[in-house]
Amino acid sequence: MSDVGELLFSTGTTELFGELVRGKGTVLALHAHPDDEVFATGAATAFLARQGCRVVLRVATKGEAAEPGAATVREARRRRSRRFNQACRAIGLADWDQIAPGRWIDTGGTPAEDSLSSASVDDLADAIAPHVNNLAPKAIPTVGSDGLTGHPDHILMHQAVTRAVGGTLPVYGASLGADDVTAGHQQLAAVLPGTRVGSDRMTGSARTDLLTLHAPPSAGAARRDALSCYGPGLGGLPLADLVRIYPARGDSLLLRAVLDAIGSSTERYEPLPNA
Repeated sequence: MSDVGELLFSTGTTELFGELVRGKGTVLALHAHPDDEVFATGAATAFLARQGCRVVLRVATKGEAAEPGAATVREARRRRSRRFNQACRAIGLADWDQIAPGRWIDTGGTPAEDSLSSASVDDLADAIAPHVNNLAPKAIPTVGSDGLTGHPDHILMHQAVTRAVGGTLPVYGASLGADDVTAGHQQLAAVLPGTRVGSDRMTGSARTDLLTLHAPPSAGAARRDALSCYGPGLGGLPLADLVRIYPARGDSLLLRAVLDAIGSSTERYEPLPNA
């Protein structure tokens, strides 16, 4: 790793992803829905890809619930797949696909037949395990124990990943501090006074031992470009302009505001076993 890489990825005595950059191995990112790969781990994976690592992504659903304007589930999948493909290219991923194509759908966290929200930890872990075995990654970025936003599908993904890996590989769980979420709300209050944005479940972690990753600006720029694949200006427009054209007032907008507050090259990670 270069001196710059050592500096950017050093957090006290803990070096995040350092061995990966030196060894240039395979990294397997695991997430519940398309766009989680950007909001949760986009800076790290963009940087690792640009350093020569082979970064592979697997998601559990096609993100159907994120396309409410689609007339049919098939149309929702088509729209989301297009955005997903563009975002993965923007980050610089080598390969991306579903964990178990056609098995689970995204229902926005509402349990229903064939929904990811109705899956068991064991079922999802069993579906993840072959990807871990076949790809032999050196590390797995995913979401932390609170699912980054508190979304039940994200929490399920964290639990399934840790069960599938069983402590044999480094797992990096993306999280946010409570102060980060508060800072995001403050950003939004300045442009949407009196409007509540985000779900009540997105509160940030109370942990005081989160590790901070400061990736290079180029990784943050790639992350912003990838975000804009999911919505016009979602990554690039100033927040005051974005809220005029972006109708959603959920966690995606709050996460974007958090990026403005802490920097799009910054990510927080839980110190998980073997990481």
